[in-house]
Amino acid sequence: MTDRHLLIQSAAGDQRAFQALYLRYGKRLFAYFLPRVGANREQAEDLKQQVFLQLLESKAFREAGQGPEDLSSLLFTIAANLLKNTYRSEERRQRRELAYREIRSADGPSAAPRVEARRVALAMERLPDHQRTCVELRFCKGLSNEDIATALGCAPGTVKSRLHYGLKKLAEILKASTID
Repeated sequence: MTDRHLLIQSAAGDQRAFQALYLRYGKRLFAYFLPRVGANREQAEDLKQQVFLQLLESKAFREAGQGPEDLSSLLFTIAANLLKNTYRSEERRQRRELAYREIRSADGPSAAPRVEARRVALAMERLPDHQRTCVELRFCKGLSNEDIATALGCAPGTVKSRLHYGLKKLAEILKASTID
């Protein structure tokens, strides 16, 4: 049976047809992701699942009768895009954490730790509440973006945005301040 036939049946609600697609491509997608995520099996499995979730949300699924006979190009395009987004997200996270560490040591190693801690605390007070809360939960309490989103009742993307702009503003405040 072709991928298109399985997709048409899946779109009509046939779970066995969707399972057949999953079995047909699941191992190949997992094998694609595994070396690209540093052999992290859990992350490779999560990404594989996301490919199929995105397939369910795709135009190809909604208009299954007009879709391609072979889904491999579509599925691996989705996979490549998910991987790019994963890399970008990790890079952004690392940049945010580096920015925070730089902020914490803005005066260099010769600064007295208490003075620097006070300076950062005063700068944090000048952040808008929503940004300050996200920065404190992420960097002082060590919560993940997802945990912060759950705690605050907002989307993870909102948390990322608040962290980005909060750290940017914090850096500007510390750069401009002469608090002793």
